[in-house]
Amino acid sequence: MDEVKILTVIPVLDESKHLDRCLTSLRNQTFDSQRHRILILDGGSNDNSREIAEIHSSRSENDGGPKIEILHNPGKYVSAARNLALQNVEDETHMFEIIGHTWVPEDHLQLRVEDLLDAEESLGRHIGSMGSKIKPSVERKGMAQSIEYALHSPLGGSGQFADFKGREAAKSPAFCLHRVEAVKSIGGWDDRWIAGQDHDLNHRLRENDWPVMRSDVSFVNMSKRTNLSGLWGMGRRYGYWRMRQLRVYPKRARLREFLPWIGLISISLSLVLFSLSSDSSSISANFILLNVFSEIFLITPLFLLSGYFGVLLMTSMAKTSILPNPGIFLSILILHISFSLGLLTGLLPMKPPINERIKSANNSNNEGRN
Repeated sequence: MDEVKILTVIPVLDESKHLDRCLTSLRNQTFDSQRHRILILDGGSNDNSREIAEIHSSRSENDGGPKIEILHNPGKYVSAARNLALQNVEDETHMFEIIGHTWVPEDHLQLRVEDLLDAEESLGRHIGSMGSKIKPSVERKGMAQSIEYALHSPLGGSGQFADFKGREAAKSPAFCLHRVEAVKSIGGWDDRWIAGQDHDLNHRLRENDWPVMRSDVSFVNMSKRTNLSGLWGMGRRYGYWRMRQLRVYPKRARLREFLPWIGLISISLSLVLFSLSSDSSSISANFILLNVFSEIFLITPLFLLSGYFGVLLMTSMAKTSILPNPGIFLSILILHISFSLGLLTGLLPMKPPINERIKSANNSNNEGRN
C-alpha cells in the first residue's frame, strides 16, 4: 500500500461562527503534518471567514503544522469547491471532505488512515471512499437537542446521520476520505447539484467498481439546525435537489423517500371511496362493491394515521424517557412534510428553495440547474 497523503478540502461561505473551531481541530491532528495539507475554498463570504482562515494559515506555518492555503471559489457552492480542489491536488493520495461548521477529535485522521489501510488490506484492493460517523451533540438543550435526536433517529437523517457500528459497505457515507485516483476516474463532482452532490459522487463510484464504505473508528462533530424553521428549510431544500437528481437518474429512487406521499394518497383515496359508499350517496347504489368495502375505506386511513403517529411517538420516547418528547415528534414530522414538499417542487418548474442557513448563498442564479 502506498503512503497516504491527505488534502483536507473545506468549502466556506459565511462560516465565521464555526470556522475557528474547525481549523483548530485540523491543525492539532496527530497525523503527520508533512503529509497533510488544508485547502480552504471561499465562495465569497460576507463575514470574516477569510480573515479567520488567514490567521490560522499563518499560525500553522509558524507552529510547524499542516500547510493551509486559501483559494477563491467563483462557483460558490460545495461541488464547485471540491472540483477546484481536485484541480489543485499535488502529490496527495486522498481528499478529506469536510465543511466549515464541523470539527474533529485530534486523532481523527490518524485513526481513519489506519482503519482505511486495514480495510484495503482485507479487501486486497483500493477503496474509493471511506465515510465516517456524525456524532450527536450532547451539549445542546431544548429544541436544538430535539432536532439533534430527530436527525439521528431511524426516521430522520437516514444515511448521513445513521447510527451504525463497525465498518461496512455504504450508499451515502458522510465526510469521506476519497481516493484521488477514484474521484478523477469519474470526472469529479457534478456541479449541477447544490445539495446531494456527495450522494451522487458515491453512487457513481460504486457504478465504476470503486468500493464505498463507512467506519465508526472516529467521528465528526457537526453544528446542525437549532430551530424548526431552519429544519423546515433544510428539508425543503434537500427534497428539491433530491427530486432534481431523480429526474436525471430515476433508477436511484428509494421507496422510503415517497412513503409520506404514498400514505397521503392512500388516505385521500380511502376517504373519497368511503364518502361514495355512504348511504346518503346516490352513486353508491350503482356500485354495490363500494357498500361492501365501506368499512375498509374508513378503517384504512385510521389505521395508516394511527400507525404513523404511533411510530413517531415511539421514536420520540427512545432517546429521552418513558414519556414522548414533543420536540422530537415535531422535528421528525416537519422533516417528513418539508422533504415531501421539496420533492414536489423539484418535480415542477420552480426556483430552488432558499438556503436557510447561509443567506448569501441565495445571491446566485441557480434556478436553471436541474
